[in-house]
Amino acid sequence: MLEILFDRLSHIGEVPICNGYSDRAPHIFGFCFPLCYRCTFLILMFAIMLYLFYYKNIKLRYWLIIVLLIPMIFDGSSQTFFGILSTNFRRAITGGLFGIGLAGLITRILIYLDDKEPTRIE
Repeated sequence: MLEILFDRLSHIGEVPICNGYSDRAPHIFGFCFPLCYRCTFLILMFAIMLYLFYYKNIKLRYWLIIVLLIPMIFDGSSQTFFGILSTNFRRAITGGLFGIGLAGLITRILIYLDDKEPTRIE
């Protein structure tokens, strides 16, 4: 596992670190972005939405969080297990939706942990 990571790190700018397929990553002036479309949009949307959900006190319903997580799981699984190729557009959309759902889930957990009263020993 570490061997693969070190190999990909030695090829920064040629292939993404996450999956190693240069055709699945954005290219900027011939430089291959370090993350694929799915991971890029997942992290981008996660960061934006975590800020909005936590600091602006916006909450997603639990059912909506689950609905947002499903497309990426389905898309990634269909590629892995059935050999169905995904497009970069679909990777970006499913990654972004997953990032939003993950931010909603993490926010719900953080708010739940914040609301817990610490036990006092008197």
